[in-house]
Amino acid sequence: MKTFFFLIIILLSGCSVKRNVFHDPHFFYDKENYTIIRVNPETRDEDIAEYLKRKNEKKITPPPSPSDTSKGIKEYDTPPKPKRIVKPVYPSESKSKGYYGTVILKLLVDSTGIVVLAKPIEIARFKNLVRGGILLVESALEAAIKTEFIPAFQKGKPVHV
Repeated sequence: MKTFFFLIIILLSGCSVKRNVFHDPHFFYDKENYTIIRVNPETRDEDIAEYLKRKNEKKITPPPSPSDTSKGIKEYDTPPKPKRIVKPVYPSESKSKGYYGTVILKLLVDSTGIVVLAKPIEIARFKNLVRGGILLVESALEAAIKTEFIPAFQKGKPVHV
């Protein structure tokens, strides 16, 4: 009986833990470039290898997701529109130390309206940040990757941009 009760407590305690995207198997965080990408957990290693290959070739955009029928189209008639905006959390450590700033991100939104890549526009600016500043950038990245959009359209078909 004690073992059963203990097992239930362990299971319930695991349910209440909120994991951020930096520890989620659906995402890969490139700490060197402050870039976060969405990956398929089943093909995680291949997706990460493809991202790293493209990064080394200076082509940061990941390949389109399997659900993406546009296969590389970046032009659009109608731009993507936010459907569900997730606001970044001001990290308490950054707030207590007086860190603040603006982080401008570049996002890749696929044809379903999901953000598949988020990275700061001026990465060089963030290279020498202290922990409080890094937490601000990571908070902005996490909020951006969780934000959902109505996809962009070209000739009536959704495209990734």
